[in-house]
Amino acid sequence: MKLKVLVIDDEESILKTFRLRLTQWGHEVLTASDGASGIRMLSETDFHIVVTDMKMPGLQGREVVKHVRKHYPEVKVVVITAYARVESAVEVMKAGAFDFVTKPVNFTHMRIILDKIREDFYLRAENQQLRNRIGELKSEVDKRYRLDNLLGKSKPMQGIFDLITKVAPSKSTIIIYGETGTGKEMVARAIHQRSSQSPGPLVTVDCGTLTETLLESELFGHEKGAFTGAEGTRRGRFEQAQGGAIFLDEVGNASPAVQKKILRLIEEKAFQRIGGETLIKLDVRIIAATNQDLLQSVKEGTFRKDLFYRLNVVPIYLPPLRERGDDVLLLARHFIDLYAKRMDLENLEMSSKATIQLTSHTWPGNIRELSNVIERAVLTTSGKLILEFQIYEDQGLHEFTECTSLKLDPPLKEQVDALERNYLKLALEKYHGRINRVAERSGLNERTLYRKMRLYQLNKEEFH
Repeated sequence: MKLKVLVIDDEESILKTFRLRLTQWGHEVLTASDGASGIRMLSETDFHIVVTDMKMPGLQGREVVKHVRKHYPEVKVVVITAYARVESAVEVMKAGAFDFVTKPVNFTHMRIILDKIREDFYLRAENQQLRNRIGELKSEVDKRYRLDNLLGKSKPMQGIFDLITKVAPSKSTIIIYGETGTGKEMVARAIHQRSSQSPGPLVTVDCGTLTETLLESELFGHEKGAFTGAEGTRRGRFEQAQGGAIFLDEVGNASPAVQKKILRLIEEKAFQRIGGETLIKLDVRIIAATNQDLLQSVKEGTFRKDLFYRLNVVPIYLPPLRERGDDVLLLARHFIDLYAKRMDLENLEMSSKATIQLTSHTWPGNIRELSNVIERAVLTTSGKLILEFQIYEDQGLHEFTECTSLKLDPPLKEQVDALERNYLKLALEKYHGRINRVAERSGLNERTLYRKMRLYQLNKEEFH
């Protein structure tokens, strides 16, 4: 590698000698007889190295070093000093000089210094190339293995990405089948983002957490006085989704009466609020989801056959995480980067033992369980290497405290906070965000529970 060197010295003999020697070694050399001239040349030409005398008329070597370090941090500075000024040269080294040589200049030593600098530039160039390659690979991963908010390179997920791309632009009704925690709502959002309805809202309703009366009111709204407690008119979720889409999560749990009203709405593209007489026209795409086998529910008489066929226009079968192969590590890397960024950490890696843990676990809680495991590891890991993950075969609340291993690091308060947050997160997940059940199970009153949820930034809506 040919280095471009600027030599600054008030002695012409030294400048000539540097020109001769460094040119013989294959480098390009320019010279300046004082600090001010050298700084001016730096502003006009790119250099790899500045060699400057320590003591010169006008601008001193110390000021040259400070200027270079401030304005050209990539440029290396070598200081020339007399024997009596070695102490001052050390001070300049502390200010940012790469090295120094004493007068008379030992050019064997000088060549060693230049070789070190050249090697440093080589390493920087290689590192930059590596970073660029990593960036290219990440872009390639994003391009090949990401669809909006979804991530997966396994064959089943690539098939789902293709299907979403094909059906999203239409207004066809879609139903997503998959176990709890597989990301059904994320699929619904990806569909909506790519649809003609995307300028409109995507309204989510969890049909599994509300009673029949509440769900009916939630979906269709009500007029004032329609029932006891209906003190005013309320727009339902279908009406709120006008021009957009509605996501009916766990639609298999809807009561027969609600199923009947949803069926009529789909057929007529219109509905009435509870207690209302006005027919409200509707332009809403329906995306449903369930963790049940709806066809079996139809056979058992718990789900309407006609509604099943209305919803089952485009079925999407979301595979459990245990059937997605290398997606486990791909998602783990995504969650590590996500939670590390939130906690202002960098470059967290996994040990081989931790990697084996992830690939050998069956993930009954699917992506949600993986996310929890990664968040817990990022929160409690000291240093830059995750040695192992705390993965509990039984995610029950009773066993949680018995499985937690004790450590002296991090401090006790941090461990207690982490344990309490994870306990509440597991409870919210288990009871789908139902505060009364979580309060009952945890032994906390609802006021205290809400306070702790705010403290740990837990939103019950995320667990519905």
